[in-house]
Amino acid sequence: MIRVPIKLRRVTDESYDVRIGRGVAPRLTVALRKRPLAQRYILVTDSHLTRQGDALQAAFRRRGLSADLISFPAGEGSKSRRVRDEIEDGVIGLGAGRDTALVALGGGVVGDLTGFVAATFNRGIPYIQVPTTLIGMVDSAIGGKTGINHPAGKNLIGAFHQPAAVYVDVDYLKTLPDRHYVSGLAEVIKCGVIADRVLFASLETQIERILRREPDLMSHVIEACCRIKARVVMGDPRESSRRKILNFGHTIGHAIETLSGFRLAHGEAVSIGMVAEARIAARLGLLADGAVERISALCDRVGLPTAVPPAFTPAAILQVARRDKKNRLGRIVYALPIRIGAMASERGDYAITADDVLVTEILQDLRRLRPRPRGLIAAEI
Repeated sequence: MIRVPIKLRRVTDESYDVRIGRGVAPRLTVALRKRPLAQRYILVTDSHLTRQGDALQAAFRRRGLSADLISFPAGEGSKSRRVRDEIEDGVIGLGAGRDTALVALGGGVVGDLTGFVAATFNRGIPYIQVPTTLIGMVDSAIGGKTGINHPAGKNLIGAFHQPAAVYVDVDYLKTLPDRHYVSGLAEVIKCGVIADRVLFASLETQIERILRREPDLMSHVIEACCRIKARVVMGDPRESSRRKILNFGHTIGHAIETLSGFRLAHGEAVSIGMVAEARIAARLGLLADGAVERISALCDRVGLPTAVPPAFTPAAILQVARRDKKNRLGRIVYALPIRIGAMASERGDYAITADDVLVTEILQDLRRLRPRPRGLIAAEI
C-alpha cells in the first residue's frame, strides 16, 4: 500500500493520509477497528454502486462496526440542493449525531455531496473518501473541496471540509465504464501540465498500458497525481494563491460542462478547456506552440474531445464563465501554463486575465474543428 500524507497543521489542525493500492477499501475497516473515527458510520453511495456499497457495508459489520447505507440516483444531476436535502433527511432519519462519521463511496458527485453534508451536519462531522472513479482518485477526493451545483454554474455552493482519510482502491478501476475512465485521464493529463513534465512525458510514452488499466502502473500514476495535489493543497488549503493552478482547463471546461446540461462528462469538458486555455497561453506569449500541440495530441490520443461543440457559441461560453466563483471584479481569470510542468503567475497570483476578444477568436477556431464521432459529444451536443 502506498501512503501519501497530507499535513495542514500550519493552517488548521487537520491532516490525513491518502492510501493507494489494490484491495484497499475493505482494509479501511481494519484501521477503523483499531482506531475508531466515530461510534457509528453511514455509507453514502449512488445507484450505480449498489453491489460495492453492500459489500463495504458487510465488511464494516464483519468488523463489528455499526454501518448504515444511503443511496441516491447516479449522475451529475444529483449534485443538487434537492439530493443534498434527501441525504441530510436520511442521516437525520437514522438518528445520527456528532458520534457519526460519513463514508463517501463513489466518484466526484458522491464525494462532493457527502463532504458537503459532513461539513454542515451538526456544524461538522468527520467523513472518509473512498473514490471509485479515476477523477475521484486523482483529484476530487483530495483537498477538502465539497459542494453542489446551481443552475447558474458548477460548484457555486459548498464548503472546505477535509476528509479524515482517503482510501484509493485501484481495483475499482476494473469495472469503471470506458467513458468515465477516459474522462478521468483528463485530470491526470492536467497534473502533468501544471506540475510534472516527467509525468506528462510518461503518459505520452505509456498511453497504451494506461488505457489497458494495468493496476501496478495505475497505482504509480495515481500516486504521482496525489503527490502533486498534496503539495499544492498543503501550501494553499483555501485556494488563495498557488492552488489556483489546479483550475487549468476548468474555467472554459466548467462553462462548457454547464452549457451541455452535464451531458458532457467532467473530464471531457476539461479536455476541451485545457486545449482552449493552452491556446490562450500561447496567444499571450506565455506558452510555446509545440507545448500546445503536445497537450492537444495527448488528449486526442486517449480519446478525449478537443473541439468546442458547434452548438455552444463563444458568447454563451463566456457568459457562463463570467459567473465562475474564481473570477475577480467581474473579469474572467484563467490558470495558464508557461511550459509543461509550470504555471504562469502575476505578482504571486496564479489567476491570469485574458481579453474576451482573444478568447472569442480561440473558441471560434475550436468550434470549426470537426470533432471525431464520440457518442454524446458528436451526436447530441
